[in-house]
Amino acid sequence: MTYTDQNSAGAMKISFYPGMQISDTAVGEESNELSRAYEAFVRDFFVPISRESLFPAMKFYRLKSQWEAETAFLSSLSDIAMHPAYQQIIGMGPVVIPLILREMKKEPGHWFWALKSITGDDPVPPAHRGKMKAMTEDWLIWGRKQGYIH
Repeated sequence: MTYTDQNSAGAMKISFYPGMQISDTAVGEESNELSRAYEAFVRDFFVPISRESLFPAMKFYRLKSQWEAETAFLSSLSDIAMHPAYQQIIGMGPVVIPLILREMKKEPGHWFWALKSITGDDPVPPAHRGKMKAMTEDWLIWGRKQGYIH
């Protein structure tokens, strides 16, 4: 069995045998659920939660992955923003601002509520409300001015 750290998408790659990934070993939703549970077990074994206090980025990306996986099919923005993992990200405070902004730089997402809650700011003018691309750019400009990103 081999273990590879997170890839650029935040997902882990775990292989039982060379050239064989866990997703290659099962078929069907029940098997996929078992595979996901096993992947979580292996991830937690190799990166215990107790180390997350030393590396806030590890906690952020774990919570982000959980939040994205569990809200992927939700349409209600309030349900997405009230998800426990999202709320824990907000609770991490200012340390996650550069991480959120870097994620927004890669791909726009529903980070506006978190940023507004953490910073107390809202750089989005009324004309940009509801326009994901424009809102993202407003926050990225704000992040550059505040020195969180370059």
